[in-house]
Amino acid sequence: MVTLVVLTTLGLAALAVGLVGLAAGRLDRMVLSTRPRLALLAVAGLGLLFAGVAPPTPVPRAAAAVPDPRPVVPVREALRQLEQAASPASGTRAVFPEQRRAFAQWEKALLGAFEQAERALDAVPPVLEGLNSGRLDRFTAWVHLGRYSQDIKQAHLALHHLRPPSVLDLEHQRALEKALYQLHYSLANQREAVVRLQRHARTWRPEELQAARERLQVGQAQRQQGLTGLVQVKAQLGLVPSSPAPASAAGPPAGR
Repeated sequence: MVTLVVLTTLGLAALAVGLVGLAAGRLDRMVLSTRPRLALLAVAGLGLLFAGVAPPTPVPRAAAAVPDPRPVVPVREALRQLEQAASPASGTRAVFPEQRRAFAQWEKALLGAFEQAERALDAVPPVLEGLNSGRLDRFTAWVHLGRYSQDIKQAHLALHHLRPPSVLDLEHQRALEKALYQLHYSLANQREAVVRLQRHARTWRPEELQAARERLQVGQAQRQQGLTGLVQVKAQLGLVPSSPAPASAAGPPAGR
């Protein structure tokens, strides 16, 4: 690992110096005074960078068992199952139409972010299968896994900027913040699992596979905890199938 970091650092430095020198015409009068020397330095830097990142080599030995990052149950189905099992909230708290609309929009954005991440997770197993079967070399697999890692990161950022609807009362906002905390780290851990798989494609170190398994387990447990907290608020708002019809209310929400 240290060797790869050193090669990558030297490659970036040599490539940058070479390209800057070529653009300027000459970088140093004593050493790098000619374009051929600068071009040679840039080519050497590119070679070091390529070698340090992920050489396009085939799988070096028998394929190892890799974890499947796909969730057992998609997020919408997991949410529906929890809603079916939820107990109706006690009491007759009124639910304002504005609160129902705001919560529905918030939930839609939340599920959209998770589904974006799940699409990236669904694309990981074919890459790993291609790597283990020899259809993909390590560099190609590394590039694909890096792209999917960035897709999950974008979903993670979308979730990070999500805030509970302000029209809900403070109790429900705090409960949703706790649920968001779990869901936020769920995506972070699942993305880290893909990063570990990407490192495995580069270094072929088996400990990266074990680290990916652990991250996936933690991420799925956090998703379940977050969705459970979300459903509890939905039940209190009378928005789960087992809940009675919510009482009508007039005027602005009291907890706004």
